[in-house]
Amino acid sequence: MLRDRLFARTPLLYVLITWGIFVSLWPAPALGAPLPARLSQGDVAGRDLETVRQTLEMRAVRQQLEALGVTPAEAETKLARLSPDELHQLAQQADEIRAGGDGVGALVFVLLVVLLVILILELLGRRVISR
Repeated sequence: MLRDRLFARTPLLYVLITWGIFVSLWPAPALGAPLPARLSQGDVAGRDLETVRQTLEMRAVRQQLEALGVTPAEAETKLARLSPDELHQLAQQADEIRAGGDGVGALVFVLLVVLLVILILELLGRRVISR
């Protein structure tokens, strides 16, 4: 058989084994992902403070604070008294407030779906009549 003839010669067998070991041990630097840059403690605190301030400037948050009787000046003084750990925790929770979005994405999605339906109807030969 062909297999017996190819592997009967020992030099070819040794070359194939050596090649397989060499290929499997060759490093693949493209498989490694770059590491994120390390931020200093001051950079993290500054970013957290900016995140919390942007959240406090949102209309819904401002209205809720006013309903609770907290003025923007009082909120700013309380924000200045927070420790870095408390500020970081507040910044992480501030991202959850923005999870709902402002509805622009939903509006764009609905418009795209309507345009897609109109395009499909036109391609099928149906007339879309708007009065």
